[in-house]
Amino acid sequence: MKTKFFICVFFTFFLLGGCVSVTKKVPNFYDIEIGKFSSSIRLLLDDVSYLKQEVLKVNAKRPSIQRILLQADLYWGKKELKNANAELERALRISKDESALYLRLAHLRLEQGLKKESQAFASRGLLNQEASSWEILLLKIYSSPKY
Repeated sequence: MKTKFFICVFFTFFLLGGCVSVTKKVPNFYDIEIGKFSSSIRLLLDDVSYLKQEVLKVNAKRPSIQRILLQADLYWGKKELKNANAELERALRISKDESALYLRLAHLRLEQGLKKESQAFASRGLLNQEASSWEILLLKIYSSPKY
């Protein structure tokens, strides 16, 4: 009986010790291949369809805005730009601090040939204090004179 007890205690400590010894892998940003990253940035600058794909990956923080973005993206996919625009502007009336909205509106205006409006939406999106680094990078692309 004592032998079974000691065996159970031993295996319990053995399992707990094994779990404790597992180290959490911290991402090392130096592992990123600079060439690969810079080529993807070049694609963003040169290929508008690739830029659109990246913009569509950015989501809003609020669920209510996420639902509107989903509907706008569906319209946009069907080439119903007026309906997509109406949905995005409705979301903008609800929330002025969602970078995903400004990104989509900037790209939508670019597709409509309204470059000044595209730059204006991007510039307004850059004022958002809660924008991620990726969102800021994308917004800066739209606010550049190239687009």
